[in-house]
Amino acid sequence: MPHHDWLPVAPTWERDPDVKEPWRRVAAMPTLALNLAEQELIGPAGGRTTCVLGVGDGMAALALAAMGARVTVADPSQSLLDMMMIRARIVGVEMSFVQTDICDLSALRNSTFQLAYAAQVTRQFDNIDRFYAEAHRILCPGGRFVINEYHPFRRIWKQETGQPQVQCSYFDRRRPREEEDLLPDPNAPGACLGRYDFSWTVSDHLNALIAAGFRIAALEEVGDVRQKWEIPSMKGLPEQLVIAADRTAD
Repeated sequence: MPHHDWLPVAPTWERDPDVKEPWRRVAAMPTLALNLAEQELIGPAGGRTTCVLGVGDGMAALALAAMGARVTVADPSQSLLDMMMIRARIVGVEMSFVQTDICDLSALRNSTFQLAYAAQVTRQFDNIDRFYAEAHRILCPGGRFVINEYHPFRRIWKQETGQPQVQCSYFDRRRPREEEDLLPDPNAPGACLGRYDFSWTVSDHLNALIAAGFRIAALEEVGDVRQKWEIPSMKGLPEQLVIAADRTAD
């Protein structure tokens, strides 16, 4: 991939929150879900067996399916998978669905996929080594894993107006959530998904991928504007971290 000093994010990343249901347009406009760096690192998607790890907003899975990939979506939440099934039918794309813990992909066979994709999933994991090892296992030799994360540099600031002020160290991985910020577990009413955010550093991601057996193919830092939902202005800091890692041929 050619070197880029700066790349914009995908339009949905910086969309106005009042714009509803952009997923309805993603089949005709995959760029709504995947930024330029992701598109270049994914390459031609047509016919490739692809596992999307985590539903997220569902946009990437729909975009990849619209690009011709044979998509399987893996997520622990059956309700989110049901939502994706309905959206896929409305948009007019085909995909498969597997309910599973994405740090334990035992429901998926070894060496099944040519491409794997994950976006904004690691903040809930207390062990990314296991996550990346499982992604490596389900990829075919020569397969590629593309990861998109909200950039770790943007996770350390106090969410208050005025001059940005650091709330915690960049190296403070385990950060407690406030009671009002706890995320409900859709599969266990009354329970939450975790009382901590795990904010991994860039080196944490790279080291875990290498330890899992991946070869790092590319790393891109994408975007530099302030998002509407960010309270302090972080203009000038990278918005997304995009990594491509390959499982080497056996």
